[in-house]
Amino acid sequence: MPLQDQSFVRRELDFPGSLRQGASGAAVKRVQEWLGFHGNGTPVDGKFGPGTERALQGFAARKRIAYAGEVGPAVWAALTEPMARVLAAAAPANKPYPQLVRWFAEQHLSVHPIEIGGANRGPWVRLYMKGSEGDSMLWCAGFVSTVLRQAAEHAQRAMPIAGSFGCDELAAQAKAAGRFLAGRTVAGGSPGFAALGACGVFLVRKSASDWVHTGFAFDGNAESFLSIEGNTDHKGSANGFEVAQRARKTAACDFIRLG
Repeated sequence: MPLQDQSFVRRELDFPGSLRQGASGAAVKRVQEWLGFHGNGTPVDGKFGPGTERALQGFAARKRIAYAGEVGPAVWAALTEPMARVLAAAAPANKPYPQLVRWFAEQHLSVHPIEIGGANRGPWVRLYMKGSEGDSMLWCAGFVSTVLRQAAEHAQRAMPIAGSFGCDELAAQAKAAGRFLAGRTVAGGSPGFAALGACGVFLVRKSASDWVHTGFAFDGNAESFLSIEGNTDHKGSANGFEVAQRARKTAACDFIRLG
């Protein structure tokens, strides 16, 4: 089943029915999360009170859409538009798979997915973690797996690895598929970073059998590379709050070849 049709995606995007003051529950929580994403923050408590009403008024005014005290289909579509747009993105034709992966990663980056409502929570985390969220739901590998799947569906081909929520499992899948590249090979050997082609996956190495963070790697050399990664921040944390582009040290990582 295509990513867009998965039940955990439809729960984020499908209109839940009209909502107004006095309503409560999961649909109200989603409205509050999206208001926070758009900069019209209000407590994410699942209760549609005066604060949520005021935030909706501000959102509607900024987006220049009609709002008369009720969240209807048009307001809901405006709230969820960033995710809907990323999932419906149509890549240019005839791109090799590694280039497609980078292109789709850039589409996610362009809307700046962030956590909302607490650590490792919110609609973007649930997208990348197939409906799950919570303190323990580190989502960097889920972000990687989602983008790999999106690119594979566009190319009508199988994913190079199955994908996982865990960095160690991504490494194991890459080794089993003959796609794992040790950092010392990429940093010091030949062809070096060029072995990854237009885009690969990096794995931040804690030890020879333990990896603690992952994302996409490109435009690199023996010393450094650029990345697009989820669950990070401006410090490069492995438990941050956003999708961001960073620069990283090549020798500190191992890699997965996608082409």
